[in-house]
Amino acid sequence: MLRGSDRTVWLLALALAGSGCSVYDYVAETFGDSEPESRSGTSSSYVALGVRYHVLDSAEGYVERGLASWYGSKFHGRKTSSGEVFDMHQVSAAHKTLPLSTWVEVTHLETGHSITVRVNDRGPFKEGRIIDLSRQAALALGIVDEGLAPVEVRAIRGPSTAPQTAEHQFLQLGAFAIRSNAEAFVQKLRRQGLVRLSVRTRKRDMTLHRVLQGPFDDSAKLDQAIAKLEALGITEYTPVNIPHWKPIRKQ
Repeated sequence: MLRGSDRTVWLLALALAGSGCSVYDYVAETFGDSEPESRSGTSSSYVALGVRYHVLDSAEGYVERGLASWYGSKFHGRKTSSGEVFDMHQVSAAHKTLPLSTWVEVTHLETGHSITVRVNDRGPFKEGRIIDLSRQAALALGIVDEGLAPVEVRAIRGPSTAPQTAEHQFLQLGAFAIRSNAEAFVQKLRRQGLVRLSVRTRKRDMTLHRVLQGPFDDSAKLDQAIAKLEALGITEYTPVNIPHWKPIRKQ
């Protein structure tokens, strides 16, 4: 964000999550490949608060650790550096040097929670902070109350890559450190009448067994699935898009 630095910051207060808690792997709405022109968006460098920043030629291989912050109502409705209007209720992020429209995975280093978000703005410009999340993204990551959190930011997709497709759209209903807990949760959901459930394992700094429902071919089917979940009293779910998804072969 090419803006002033007078934002209020909450004191850092982090809580460790239990091994069986749900992990937010929130994926934002995809946008088209064509981006509006903007001074900081199309230039190889720009100046903010008297400092010149040089935009990376590529997001490939980018990994960095530092503090994440978030911004909301003060900038709601204003234009971002990409030219898009900032909506604090949508998932987005600001970064100083990554090419705009880069998709990054942001992992909370204390809880293991992660979100996938698209960079469409510039900032944050305070020392030590490496990414500024929209309020909705901060809510998904669980840092709204804390205001700041130690994170790892990893680029997973550059701006030139085609957006994820509808057939890769799922609902994540939970994530577990122990696979048997995930499988038991699937059986419980099936007894409630839910179908198209699977357990997918992701191995990075920690192994997570994610309980997914889907894929859904279009937004109407996704909305129907959400309505059924809420009718059953299930309110903890997260829409996710999984790139390069392939069905699990039956043994």
